[in-house]
Amino acid sequence: MLMSMTGFGEGEVSNKKSSVAVEIRTVNHRYLDLSIKMPRLLGRREHEIKELLKEKITRGRVAVTISMDADQPDYDVKINVPLMEQYIEKLGRFAKRKGVGGALDINTMATLPEVFHLKENDVDADHVWPLVERGLKQALSSCVKMRRDEGRALEADLRARLASITKVVSSVEKRAPKVIAAHRVALRERLDKGLEGAKLDNNRWMTEVAIMSEKLDFAEEVTRLKSHLAQIKACFDRGGAVAKKLTYLLQEVHREATTIASKASDASVAEFTVSLREETERLREQVQNIE
Repeated sequence: MLMSMTGFGEGEVSNKKSSVAVEIRTVNHRYLDLSIKMPRLLGRREHEIKELLKEKITRGRVAVTISMDADQPDYDVKINVPLMEQYIEKLGRFAKRKGVGGALDINTMATLPEVFHLKENDVDADHVWPLVERGLKQALSSCVKMRRDEGRALEADLRARLASITKVVSSVEKRAPKVIAAHRVALRERLDKGLEGAKLDNNRWMTEVAIMSEKLDFAEEVTRLKSHLAQIKACFDRGGAVAKKLTYLLQEVHREATTIASKASDASVAEFTVSLREETERLREQVQNIE
């Protein structure tokens, strides 16, 4: 089954002390591009988060947002009591010695340098990680399901376009003998006109026909086209991360179609190859949406 690169998933889990919400959004991208927004205390778990994502997603731009609501604050406020006492003592002495009036109140003490310190709670990361892991797996499962459902719809469209391209190739293949025959008649008329009634040498005629046939022959290109289309169908059947191979094969289909158009010098074949290239381009655009 093919997988779309567009998806969305969310997960939310909680216990008595904390709750965690995870949101995952994915869109098209040439490679796997991970962007994670999370609380600072989960920083050392970033590698594990990325590994969980890589298990299920191999391509696309992936934006993950993790938010958390915990009863315990992220930081503890610490007061340097000995330093505070020194400030009070020395400021009191200075005021008494210099005859400065006024009292040292709490507002002034709150501005004293190095008295207050914020300490990050290290225990929270280990405490909430099981919740984060569960929430991440929920969101990932939901996102993958959406990518799979959309991939199924894309696959149906891709197969329909492939069938259309296959029909065009079949029409081109059937037209090939008629192209040679039409050019043979035209060549005979040109030679007869050039000879002005003189008898055409059979050896020269056969040589001219052989040269013309070689120039007009696009059987090899048709054979390669059919091989490419068979490989494209095999990619659809196999599923998984096949976008890069499909892109390459479609480039080759487009190239063979262009070669056939230039070789055939035939209006019908030119019309077929225009249709072939148009359908191939539409197919290529859709392939950009799969993993």
